Amino acid sequence: MTTNAETPRMMAGALREDSAVGASSAAIVPQATDDAHQGDALFPADPALPIARPVPVQTSGRLEFAARCPECRTWHRHVSLGEKDAPCGAHYRLEFKGAA
Repeated sequence: MTTNAETPRMMAGALREDSAVGASSAAIVPQATDDAHQGDALFPADPALPIARPVPVQTSGRLEFAARCPECRTWHRHVSLGEKDAPCGAHYRLEFKGAA
């Protein structure tokens, strides 16, 4: 007798019973619908804010940042970086390239 013939095999009867009732031999774990957040990491609920790249503008009193609006395509001026609400109603993030 060879080694393969001596090796115990899986019980074929159990698989036939499972396939007869339409079930699989894998265990099924129930999952609550409120706990299932499938895809939250890959597809967040809120899309990322558009980014506008600022151009520093030195005025006589302070440093301002001018940026082309991603929505209306005109230039807006801001006194700081970060999330901004433009006069046209657009909401975007004002940050330099490479700053994250």
